[in-house]
Amino acid sequence: MQFENDGSPVATIVKGVKRAMAGEYSRELSVKVFAGQCRLIELGYRQGGPAGFGLRRVLIGENGDRKAELARGEHKSLQTDRVVLAPGPAEEVEIVRDIYRQFIEDGKPESRIAADLNARGIKTDLGRDWTRGVVHQILTNEKYIGNNVYNRKSYKLKKKRVANAPGMWIRADGVFEAIVDPQVFYTM
Repeated sequence: MQFENDGSPVATIVKGVKRAMAGEYSRELSVKVFAGQCRLIELGYRQGGPAGFGLRRVLIGENGDRKAELARGEHKSLQTDRVVLAPGPAEEVEIVRDIYRQFIEDGKPESRIAADLNARGIKTDLGRDWTRGVVHQILTNEKYIGNNVYNRKSYKLKKKRVANAPGMWIRADGVFEAIVDPQVFYTM
């Protein structure tokens, strides 16, 4: 029910109390939602974001059975379903492994790897040309070795996005099928 404000001192006080209560409820709900997201990460489920080149988002039913591969922009429709990451097409997986090989064994800089992929006519998972930043993301993101890492960055309402210290990260190691050997990943 909407509170009527007749301008009286009592109405002003009641309105202030209601605002404070609404703010507190919102903060408590935020804590609960974050705790739930962290729990799902630790269980090995994906919390939003694109899969990335060489990976796909897969819908898992409440019994753990694989239901479908989710296309970009598709979302789960049942509250009991979950999403995990799985290796994508073999040719994409090989390109990811080749990116690591070129960087580690050949010593190629990220920008040169991107230029080579563009010269071969290969597009990113978004259908765009490769950039140094896209190659860097593949080389540094632990999802390629099967790890689920969450809360690396946070954003609070009306605040700037901040990078969190590694001690604040929520992680589950080895919960997805790796497409890059962890020893190769940690070589860098």
